[in-house]
Amino acid sequence: MKSYGLGLLASIALLAASPPESPYEALVVVAPQPIVERGREARQLVDDVNRIRAGYGLPAVSVDTLLSRAALSHALDMAHRRYFGHFTPDGASLTDRLAAVGYHWTVAAENIALDEDERHANAALLDSPPHRANILDPRVRKIGVAALGVGVGAALYVEDFAL
Repeated sequence: MKSYGLGLLASIALLAASPPESPYEALVVVAPQPIVERGREARQLVDDVNRIRAGYGLPAVSVDTLLSRAALSHALDMAHRRYFGHFTPDGASLTDRLAAVGYHWTVAAENIALDEDERHANAALLDSPPHRANILDPRVRKIGVAALGVGVGAALYVEDFAL
């Protein structure tokens, strides 16, 4: 079992149709605590995404209720079942999560992060080329974000982007 500190990231753009060989990693939190939604941090992450997009002349993304529901569902599932990945242990993917909430997409992508807080997670996402590409994708117009505290100095973040 792999143990992670802060700054664990993963990104997916819907180009691959099947899960990778290792679709997820075990999520080990050194000092777990009850799972708590961090709504303020989720809103701040959206603001940060739009600030970065504006700096590149891209339109802002608007928060979508269905995408937010998919993001929160995935974050809660990862926290409760202690895994970290775009594919669940039983193989469900972003497309499955979007279908489950009734979101019909043309383009979709997802970023996930485990970090100490929103500021660090956002910085790590922007420093990673695949994550940055999802954030700056000119085709996406909608976003759903979830932020969950899972332990002392540990929070899960999910950004779902779509058109």
